[in-house]
Amino acid sequence: MSLAGIFSSPSQRRKFLLASTLVIIISLCLIWVIYYFSADTRGWNTLINLMVSIVASAVFALASALYISYFFIDPVEVSGRFIILPQDIGKALRKSAANASDYRVYVRTGRHFRADILPILIENAITERRPTRIEVVLLDFRDYEICEKYAAYRRNASFDRHLWDRAYVQREVMATILRLANVAADHGDFLDITLSLSSRLSTFRIEGSSQEIIVTREDPKDMAVRYTRADRDHAAFITEFNWIRDASSPVNFKQSDTSPRKLADIFGDLPLIAELEHEALLSIGSKSPYAR
Repeated sequence: MSLAGIFSSPSQRRKFLLASTLVIIISLCLIWVIYYFSADTRGWNTLINLMVSIVASAVFALASALYISYFFIDPVEVSGRFIILPQDIGKALRKSAANASDYRVYVRTGRHFRADILPILIENAITERRPTRIEVVLLDFRDYEICEKYAAYRRNASFDRHLWDRAYVQREVMATILRLANVAADHGDFLDITLSLSSRLSTFRIEGSSQEIIVTREDPKDMAVRYTRADRDHAAFITEFNWIRDASSPVNFKQSDTSPRKLADIFGDLPLIAELEHEALLSIGSKSPYAR
């Protein structure tokens, strides 16, 4: 147990200050009582000196704690404000989405976003009549090589490795695209959705709003990092997302009553779409694969 760890807790800091103050006050009261009611003998002088030393020690400890708290930075405490434990990631993402009027997400297939986060954004936009801009960057399912590379990575390093092959990656990306197309068509008055497809691979996901960015890894057992708007790194990840989006291929949704509900209406007659669209439709309503 370290002092840095103890004083990182506001309640424990208050407890320490209260205890130190009480020790000082009680000791001063005892000294006054001894001086007032007793003769100045050697034994009483020894006791008084002991009490005075306790007061001096308490004052020094209190002053030292205040000095350290206000003039020193604890790297452990700083990192603790950023790190999110694996079991808290899902809650942190949902909280970020619940408070967002804009949302950015850079992921590969968008399974978790489609199942858990997008419904929150939809519900809040409708119930609160809050116009919400959603920017999504997914893996380009038309790039066979990059999809195979990503599938191979997940087969070797993922908790659900048995699922992953190239067709699965492409099918899940398609399912997220179809879900976004339906949402854009049904809720275009409140949700402004933009979608881009990227051939860039990364082991990190960037997700969040103009108020808070959460960077996660490819596995639910990994910890995440949170950057609020007050942190200068927040702006860096917004810039990173913008660069990724700008280098990706935009996908246009026609947000009207005639909006496309089929991938062929969006991308044209690709053989890949005819092969996998039916399975992608079945995957749209699937639950998040992450135990968060």
